Amino acid sequence: MNYDSVLVRLKEERWRLSVTQEQMGVYIHSSQSSYSKVERGERLLAYAELKSMCEHGVDIHFIFTGQRCGERYQEFFHRLEYPELLGCMGVLASAVKYLYISGTSEGWEAIYRQVVFWGCVESLRESDGNVFYGLRKQLDYTQQKLADQLGVDIKKLRALETNKALPDSELLCKLCNMYHIPPAAVLKDAEGLANGIHCLLERMDAEKGNLVFRFLSGLNEHTSKNVRNRI
Repeated sequence: MNYDSVLVRLKEERWRLSVTQEQMGVYIHSSQSSYSKVERGERLLAYAELKSMCEHGVDIHFIFTGQRCGERYQEFFHRLEYPELLGCMGVLASAVKYLYISGTSEGWEAIYRQVVFWGCVESLRESDGNVFYGLRKQLDYTQQKLADQLGVDIKKLRALETNKALPDSELLCKLCNMYHIPPAAVLKDAEGLANGIHCLLERMDAEKGNLVFRFLSGLNEHTSKNVRNRI
């Protein structure tokens, strides 16, 4: 799946929302002509522009992955805040890894590959958390090796690792395609992250998907009750 596919789905999402290129330009604080260059692949979307699209209801998860979730778990995940969703990611990743490594679930290699690098997203709970640094440490790569894989020079990677630079749409596409890191997690987009978690649960067989969901919802209820008791 390459960046051209992202551009195709960007147009599909705009059509789904019945939004013109001019309106999308307004969403990203740009002109229609500038936005049209994005759809033609003549310029990339900046981090701030992608954030703004999220705030206007654009399904970032679909644009970068081609996945749309159903309604099975929608009510639960879409009422959670971004930090809670990051917690759900951690629990879900641990459950998938356990089921895969223990050999209790057949045919789960593809699902396992989806979560194997989710650990580096945990750092995004902190204000200075950095997914690029976390990813490089998990891979045990030098800066040069990761820079080469991402197709950037080492100065750019250093700036990304220290939050002096932010990823654009092409870099988010590479993180997603190569390491299955949800762009919505990096963009801190709660709705997109909820869609990503929801889609992964739906890829599991119904029994195990429902088992993991019941654990997540029960854990959330327990946490919420403890918070209410302290107030």
